[in-house]
Amino acid sequence: MENLNNNQWKIFKGAGWLLGALLAIVADLVVFSLSDSIAAAISAALPILFFAGFSLEQKFQRGIEQIDVKKTKLMISSLLIGFVIFVAIYMSQNS
Repeated sequence: MENLNNNQWKIFKGAGWLLGALLAIVADLVVFSLSDSIAAAISAALPILFFAGFSLEQKFQRGIEQIDVKKTKLMISSLLIGFVIFVAIYMSQNS
């Protein structure tokens, strides 16, 4: 009998990058609507595109596999630190 937990996801290559691009576009629109600055919107969206696209693509290509908790915490903390630094730089430029 086939084990249902071992089924691999049927997702095409590049789906993670496309989903990361969609997240970056949403972030781009949110930052642009809040700041009215296209430069700030693009500089906020590019890191999201690369981090989210890369991590989602790896997740989709690996299929069902246990993810290391330390790597997840490191990714979340690096994104959070990057966002805080971006907001600090942006706020210091507008003051």
